[in-house]
Amino acid sequence: MAGEEINEDYPVEIHEYLSAFENSIGAKWDPLEQAKVDLASAYTLNSMFWVYSAIQGVNSKEHPVKQELERIIYEQMKLSLKKKKKKKKA
Repeated sequence: MAGEEINEDYPVEIHEYLSAFENSIGAKWDPLEQAKVDLASAYTLNSMFWVYSAIQGVNSKEHPVKQELERIIYEQMKLSLKKKKKKKKA
């Protein structure tokens, strides 16, 4: 995240929070654990945006963020299967 340009529509506070979070824990986990944290963060942010959109009166059932949430859930399931396979091999 360091050195990335910030989109004008993207709140600076979120970027600062994610940068600080990434710097505090980024190098402490193996790649599977890091992916798990990244997916949880993505799901949290997308869920918050989905709720915000619903509050603003946007039809949340047809909004693209719903598809993104479904994609994140799918990726979390794939990651869980990889983790189980890794444990079986060990």
